[in-house]
Parts: sequence; structure tokens; C-alpha cells
Amino acid sequence: MNIYYISPSVIPSRSANSIHVISMCEALNQLGHRVFLFASSEGLIKNKRLISDFYGIKSDNITLHLNPTKFKKGIELSIAIYAFYKFIFDKSKNNVPKIIFSRNLYAAVVFGFLFKKNVIYETHSPEYGFRKRLQKWALNSSKIQTVVISKALKEIICKFHNHRINNVHIFHDASREYELPLSEIKRAKQRNQKLSHNINLKEYDKFIGYFGHLYAGRGIEVILGLALKNSKYAFLVYGGNDKEINQYRNDNKINNLFFLGHIPPNDVHSAMSMMDILLMPYQNSVSVGISGIDTSRWMSPMKMFEYMSCGIPIISSDLPVLKEVLRDGFNSLLVKPNDINDWSDALQRISYSPDLSAKLGENAYRDYKEKYTWKIRAKSILELHNDFK
Repeated sequence: MNIYYISPSVIPSRSANSIHVISMCEALNQLGHRVFLFASSEGLIKNKRLISDFYGIKSDNITLHLNPTKFKKGIELSIAIYAFYKFIFDKSKNNVPKIIFSRNLYAAVVFGFLFKKNVIYETHSPEYGFRKRLQKWALNSSKIQTVVISKALKEIICKFHNHRINNVHIFHDASREYELPLSEIKRAKQRNQKLSHNINLKEYDKFIGYFGHLYAGRGIEVILGLALKNSKYAFLVYGGNDKEINQYRNDNKINNLFFLGHIPPNDVHSAMSMMDILLMPYQNSVSVGISGIDTSRWMSPMKMFEYMSCGIPIISSDLPVLKEVLRDGFNSLLVKPNDINDWSDALQRISYSPDLSAKLGENAYRDYKEKYTWKIRAKSILELHNDFK
């Protein structure tokens, strides 16, 4: 069937929301559906290959409707207006959407209220001000089924709107589908091919990876402390914007700590698979790069599922929301967020216990394969189509 996917994202970009949206579009394609993606772009994008190459997706059956904008303010509303325009004036019967999938609040409300279309509305946070009223209306509409990314977020939103909402459904984030994880031999070979020009591989016993933003609350200070305590391990940090990367590189005085910068989404899994251990040191307050927003209570980080897809042991902060997916001693080791000694002890436990390392990696990969691929997520969400009145 035809699906309108209406996003608040800028495409292409390094943001997690853009990767999420593109991954869901690909998964919907894989399920046999035609997707019309409405988003924004920082310029006029004429070459569809740019999207495919940047994200590493197959996009043959994704029709892009990108609204060029130079301003951040009002992007979401402008995308919604563009989607309304296409819906009203596109005369082709072949393009009529059966369902609207929206991470755009304005689009969700208008398509559900004015156009009486079935809408799946996905939200990753409670809204405030005028948008709070719109979100409450969406949550209570019989034409809209709401998707959230964690049990914690559902509870927060229900309490926030002072109402027990039945049509709010929990679907955690996910990762693309990958084959079996690399063996240790293949991992070492890949590392030799891709890292030897930057790092003297023979100096280090283990390679410890962190992937993600360098915003406050992401735990970079934990990684600095770990690197100082574990000089025989190489700590590789991928991600960040150009300003942050340059600042950390200029300030870095630790010989076994390397800030390798941003890599395209298409290359992330390969780089993760080169590591011996993957770190997720979220703190009790986590920024998404927007002042005043803390997602630590309800987040469902894509990085967690990407890590799991590699079959490599994960050490993570012991935050309640992460334990909706992670189980200490089964598919990860969970430690106190800011206790460097606790983190270092966990590193040593994995490093000196091949059996534990294998167990954690295998169980994480199995959980991911059975529950947390984008295709599984998309299929489960589309089943909500049957719940519309």
C-alpha cells in the first residue's frame, strides 16, 4: 500500500532522527509498501543517489518530497503544509496514501482531524505550550494510534496529560538487518585494514569503542577516565560535530584515546564490528543538543540496538529505561553511570573471561535478531492499522 511518511527531519543529516526515519522508510519498502517521504533539506537535492549513498539504504521505492529551507524555526510546520498540498492537489490515484505515518505533530493532527485519515503518530517526547494541546488531542483521537519508544515514555506522557491512554503503543528503536557477527579473526583482519594508518595496533591488547554524539551526558568524561586507568587498551571515539571533534582532539593528552570523528551511517556497523568491547556511558542527565531537553528517563537509543547487532559485548550505564532492553550479565554488563572504578572492573571482567565475552555478545545479537530490527518494528507498527475504528 501507499504510505505517507511525514518527518520533522532534515535529510540528509547526521541527526539520529533522520537515521531513524530513513531506516523506517527502508523497512516499509522491504515489507512491500511504497513510501512517500516528506522532510526538509538544506538545499535542493536532485540526485536520489545522495540519500542512498549517505545512509546506505535501498531507496528505489521511496519517493522523496524534500522541502528546502534555510531556517530551523518552523521547519516542522512547513513540512506539514507541503504534505497537505501534495495530498490535496496530487490527482494521481496511484499516489493516494492508505495510511499516514507521522513523526510530525502538525501533520498527524490535521490529517486525522480534517482529512479523517488513519494516522500512526510517533512521538519521542512530551510536548509543551500550544503543542501540548495538540498532542493531547492526538492521543485521544480514534483516527490516530500513537507510538512511543519506551515503556517509561508511555508512563511519562500518560501522567503528563493526566489521562490513562489506551491507544499508546510501545515500540523500541531498532537496527538494520545484518548477518552473523564477525569472528575474532575477521575482526582483527578488518581492523588491520582500516585502522593501521591511524593507530599502532600492536601496542594495544583490546579496542574499546564509543559511537555517538559528544553532547553533555553522553559519558565522554567516563571514557577519558577509563583510558587513563587502562593504558593497554585503545579507546576509539566516533561521532560528534566538527567543532566538538576539533576541541577534543586539541585538548586530548591521552596517548591511548583517539577521537576519530564522524563517519557516515553506511559505515558505522563495519566500524563497530572492529571493536572488542562497546561502551554506552549515558549519565543521569542526557542532552540531545537542544537546551533544556533531557531524555535520560525515556530514551531508546538506536546506538544500543546497533551495538547489539554486532554481537560484541556491551558495557552500559545502569539506567532504568535501558533495562527495558538490557539485562545485566545476560546481554550486557550494567554499571554505575559515573563510577570509573565500576566501569574499569567491567572492562577487566570481559577482557579476562572469553566465555563471558562470547555469552554477552551472542545473547545481545539473538535479542536484536528476534526483536529489534527495523523490519520487525515496521511490521508490528503497521498491524495497528487494524485497530482503527
